[in-house]
Amino acid sequence: MRKILDKEFINKLEQIYSNDDLKIIEKWFSVEKRKTTFRVNTLKTTNEQVEKILKENNINFKKVDFLKNAYILEDSRESDLWELDIFKNGHIYLQSLSSQIPVEILNINENDRILDITAAPGWKTSQVAAKLKNTWEIIANDNNAIRIDKLKFTINRQWCTNVEVVKNDARNIWKNNPKYIDYFDKIIADLPCSAEWKFNLNNEKSYAYWSQDIVNKNYKLQKEIIQNTIELLKDNGELVYSTCTISPEENEAIVHMILWNYPEMKLEEIKLWYKYERKWINKINEKVYRKEVEKTIRILPSDESEWFFIAKFKKIKN
Repeated sequence: MRKILDKEFINKLEQIYSNDDLKIIEKWFSVEKRKTTFRVNTLKTTNEQVEKILKENNINFKKVDFLKNAYILEDSRESDLWELDIFKNGHIYLQSLSSQIPVEILNINENDRILDITAAPGWKTSQVAAKLKNTWEIIANDNNAIRIDKLKFTINRQWCTNVEVVKNDARNIWKNNPKYIDYFDKIIADLPCSAEWKFNLNNEKSYAYWSQDIVNKNYKLQKEIIQNTIELLKDNGELVYSTCTISPEENEAIVHMILWNYPEMKLEEIKLWYKYERKWINKINEKVYRKEVEKTIRILPSDESEWFFIAKFKKIKN
């Protein structure tokens, strides 16, 4: 790993993770494929019905403790699900465990207005629709026509009837739609990032693109999106911020920026009790982050999870 990946990237890893965690990461960088994980679509079925069908088809699975509707296939493959009606009819949805966490930790009520600010391909949008039981309102925003097509496919297959898909640059959504100012009870900001979770030592294309300049550009983009998104959140509303990358510039640094510039945005502590949950980073190189950032979490990459960073805010104006 140290001989192949960029030295600057390796330096970050060594500052962030313990030697034991680095061994897990190195193993993950070489894995051909993670275990298949999925979420039950409770708009169409129940956990019990899905479990019954899996047992009838001799598919071994494990229920995930810290997520209400998430499962891991123990020794079966994704292809073992393809011919099942529960897969074909959208009763289950293939989704990583890490990406299910942001929606799960929001206190969603059935009369909430919810914004998924960069929504495609619709993983979290459809998860929210299930929690809302197709009541009230979800705005799913993206800025790319191809990605929006994927988003629409997902919400249609998942039977999400309360979703309005809109096309906006997330940095300008409130300027294009002033009615959205102070409009949303909950906002999901799973933002574009350098996607370091995709690195695989068996595939040079997965990591050859990486540079610190890309990380810095993503920090700038995320900062601009967040600065324009906070305007859309109601008082006492919740915002969950997440990425699938490890660089602190795209994670803790964004949280630090929010806390510094928006005193009304209060961090709420996240505790999952997941074996791959890890602590925040308080310092990288010469940059020191505010102590409140300790309420955020990182998810370690493993054979069942991908890299993720998650922070949850509540907007409380004095």
